[in-house]
Amino acid sequence: MNTAFWRLVLLALGAWFLRAVGPAWCGAGALGTNLLGAVAIWAALSLTVPAWLAWVVGVGLFWDLATFSALGHHALVMGGVGVLVRTQRGWWVGASWGEQAVGSILAGVAFFTLDRFLHCLEVRSWVWPFSLNIALVLAGTINGLVAVILGAWLARGSEPARAKKRGGGL
Repeated sequence: MNTAFWRLVLLALGAWFLRAVGPAWCGAGALGTNLLGAVAIWAALSLTVPAWLAWVVGVGLFWDLATFSALGHHALVMGGVGVLVRTQRGWWVGASWGEQAVGSILAGVAFFTLDRFLHCLEVRSWVWPFSLNIALVLAGTINGLVAVILGAWLARGSEPARAKKRGGGL
C-alpha cells in the first residue's frame, strides 16, 4: 500500500488520540474534537477503492473498539460519507480551495449527522436538541476547514518529482 494510506492511518490515530486526551468538554463541544471527519474525507478522495475500503474497515473497527461503540458504527459513517465524497471526486479535484472548503464543510456536517443518528439508534434514545444541531454544524465546519488544510498537506507530499536537467546532452 502507498504512503498516503499510512499517512491517513496515522492521521486517524492522531484524531483518536486528540479525542481521547483532548479537552474534556461535555455535550456539544466534544464533537469539535473529533477530527476523524476531515481524515475520512481525504481518505475517500486520495486512496484507490481497495485501499480506501481497507482503511474504512481497519480504522472504523479501531474507533469502534477504542470508543466502545457498536461494531461497525464508525465504518458505516466513514463508508457512507466516503461514498458521498467519492461520487463527487471529479468535481472536488478541480475545485478551487473555497469550493473545496464548502464541499468539505457539507461532508463534515453529513459525517456528524450520520454519526449522531447511528449513535441514537445504538443507545435507543432519540435526543436531538437544538444545541446539538448547532454543534453538528460547528463540528462539520471545523472538520471541513481542517480537511482543506489536510488536502493541501497530502497533495504536497504526492507531487511528482520534477525532472532534473542534465548538461552535456542533446
